[in-house]
Amino acid sequence: MSAEDAIEKTPVTIVTGFLGAGKTTLVNHILRGQHGLQIAVIENEFGAVSIDDALVSENIKEKEDIISMDNGCVCCTVRGDLVRALLTLKDREKKFDAVIIETTGLADPAPVAFTFFINPEIAEHYRIDSILCLADAKHVAMHMEEEKPDGAVNEAVQQVAFADRILLNKIDLVNEEEIATLEKTIRSVNASADVIKTQNSVVDLGVVLGVNSFSLEKTLETDPSFLDENKENKHNLTGVSSVGIAVEGELDFAAMNEFMMNLLQANATNMYRSKGVLCFEGQGDAKFVFQGVHEQINFGPSASTWAEGEPRVNRMVFIGRNLDRKALEAGFRGCLATK
Repeated sequence: MSAEDAIEKTPVTIVTGFLGAGKTTLVNHILRGQHGLQIAVIENEFGAVSIDDALVSENIKEKEDIISMDNGCVCCTVRGDLVRALLTLKDREKKFDAVIIETTGLADPAPVAFTFFINPEIAEHYRIDSILCLADAKHVAMHMEEEKPDGAVNEAVQQVAFADRILLNKIDLVNEEEIATLEKTIRSVNASADVIKTQNSVVDLGVVLGVNSFSLEKTLETDPSFLDENKENKHNLTGVSSVGIAVEGELDFAAMNEFMMNLLQANATNMYRSKGVLCFEGQGDAKFVFQGVHEQINFGPSASTWAEGEPRVNRMVFIGRNLDRKALEAGFRGCLATK
């Protein structure tokens, strides 16, 4: 393949990282950047209630430049949807300078990258520019040490192993000694990737866009069977589920605060991720965003507001192990303000 052929292909940045590592925050940081690029975003969420596309859409130029896939994990059940999304972007009259794929936090990046080599039409029009892994400095070690049943891949380990750029994010939540230990752990899995320390996913855009850092040779060293079409993807999510809840109306702030605090304190280990877009009584048109990673939470008003005539639908997603759907739905609905 000539250099000219490579230049003509649309570069794709695959953003990986375990649940709550800061992927959507990074995507928004890129979209807000002063780069002058036309960027399309493909969002994949684990569950039927979509949150991240709403958070990203605030910073994208045109709403149709974002495609949401929320019917499964992109590395297994919706690979076909990924192909269709990329072909849809290719066939649009508008031409994009770059595409960002934000995978679900439970995705194994290997099958995602494999899509760009196995499908001839995708391979003809796209190239992988880089695979970025967001690593949550507070929780990544715990997830990398988790033992998976029946020889299934550890998604957190795979995400680190396949990356060519690793953003060690949220370093403000750990001390220098912990950071040094984390870097050794990461290097033991991936010695060649650049490790960049970040807070709030803020990074120089020159480090993550147009870097052409993906290497097939390096990928084959990590996984010699990467290009084997018949390879089984043992991606075991036994016990892990997503509970998505959508409730129209206004929430009581105190009731919601109490519900979430009690929930996260009681389920700090099993509750991998919680996130929501919410409407509160007495707050006018303010739209609130809730982000939780285990027991760590971030909560505040969004940059956007509820539009005139827009239904005030509160959307909440919980992702974790052995979740009680009925209890979560009852608890969340119980936070509605009574008139």
